[in-house]
This record gives sequence, structure tokens and C-alpha cells, in this order.
Amino acid sequence: MLLLMVAATACEKVVEMEVPYDGDRIVVNSFIQPDSAVYIRVTRSQPPGGTVFPEIPDADISLMAGSTKLPLQWQVINGKGYFVSQTPAPKNVEYNIKVSAAGLDTVTAKDTLPRQPLISQPFGQAGGNRVKFVLKDLPGWDAYQFRLYKGVMSASNQVVLSERLLYRFDPSYNNNFTDLIAENYREVNFIADQRFDGNEITVVMQTKNVNIKGEYLILEVTGLTQDAFKYYKTLELQTTNDGNPLVDLNKVHSNVSKGYGILAGVNAARLQLEIK
Repeated sequence: MLLLMVAATACEKVVEMEVPYDGDRIVVNSFIQPDSAVYIRVTRSQPPGGTVFPEIPDADISLMAGSTKLPLQWQVINGKGYFVSQTPAPKNVEYNIKVSAAGLDTVTAKDTLPRQPLISQPFGQAGGNRVKFVLKDLPGWDAYQFRLYKGVMSASNQVVLSERLLYRFDPSYNNNFTDLIAENYREVNFIADQRFDGNEITVVMQTKNVNIKGEYLILEVTGLTQDAFKYYKTLELQTTNDGNPLVDLNKVHSNVSKGYGILAGVNAARLQLEIK
């Protein structure tokens, strides 16, 4: 046994992989939600291994919503700087952004806003661990993000988000989600509608916490554009494979020309469930 262990150790070899770097570029990150202010994070990229990404507060930004230019203002929120629109994001237009900064290539990106998911008939039973609702998918390509929150009653008698809950799609009911059926409970899942395009389906989510009596649950289903969906899925894959030398490196999707990051549209719908 000792000889085998020594032999195995002797066969180990550390391989240093050189990750190509094209030099510093502008990084733009923004997810646009209709009827909400637009928050844009602009930073400078760093070589592989970097952990601090310098902000560019003096960047020159033009954000167009259709033919209308949205005014932006620099704000520091929870210690991070953002360019924030002074008017809400309008619906049914294409968004185009152009960002310039001294010494860096000018970058551009564009996207639209997706349809809001049609969800209804939420149901949760006291003492159980399943949440059921109906999702009506319209014809044409759609993608969704699913999250479930614990809600608490605020001082103003409003139910507000408290924390994300771990869940999985119940394997006994979700035939349309066979590619997402797993034993692991997660905070978020992403799925496109290839298996149920144009159909109305019942979705059953199984929570990890069984004792949910007396609490509020808030279901959130977010519509995603193709760029948003590709970004989240490739980021999820990179996170899952982090540190695994047996899989190929993957690149997180970006739609920012001559730079990095993502500008994408999202559209969230929420349902409140009171568990009694």
C-alpha cells in the first residue's frame, strides 16, 4: 500500500497553463428591467488571477432606448459605483450602449427586453415541501430564470423578500424539465422553452425546508433574452467546473464588442404564496 501511494505521488506533475490576455479593456455589466432604473457597472479588466477591477467613474457613456437617450448619473451604492438612469427603462425598444474611456478601446453592446412570464395559480400546503404553479409559454423562443424566496411581513404590512430558498424541480411531476432533474437543491435554475414552446405547463418545485408553516413564499420567474440566457448558462458552467482539470475551459458569453461583460434584458414576474 505504501509503495502504491509513493508511486502515485511520484506520477503527479503540476502543469501551469497560460491563459491568454488581450490587454486591458472596458467591462460593462447591466441587466435592464422594464419600468425600473437602469444600473450600469463599468470597470477595467485585469489579467487572469486579478481580484480587484478598477472602476471608471469618468467614463463617457451613451445609453439609447430606441431613439431616446437616457440621462445617467454616477452613484455609489453599497460601496460600488454605478451609472444610474434618471428615468425608468421603457418597454418595446432596443437598447444600445456606447462606452469610452481614456486609453481604452470604445465598446458597444445592444439588446432588447424579453416578454414577462405568464405565471398563475400558486399553491403551497402547510407542512409540505412543494410549491406548484402554472406557466403559460407563448409561441416563439423564450427562456426563464426560476427563484423562490422566503418572505417576511414588514412594518408597513408589506411582504418583502428575505432570503433565497434551496429547491429542485420535483422529478415526479416535471417531465418538461428532464434536463434539469437532479438530486441537488439549488437557489436558481435556467431553462429555455424548447420542450414546451407555446404550451401551458404545471411546474412543481420541491423545497429543501419541509417546515414552512406560517411563512410567506415568493415565487419569481424572470424572462431572459438570448444574450442573458447564454451569459447565465456559461457563467453557471464555469462556476460548476471551477478547478476541475478534467474539463475544457469555457468562456463566459459576452455581447460587448471590443470589451467584456454583458448588456441584457430581463423581465421578472412574482407571485406571493401564504402558507397556512
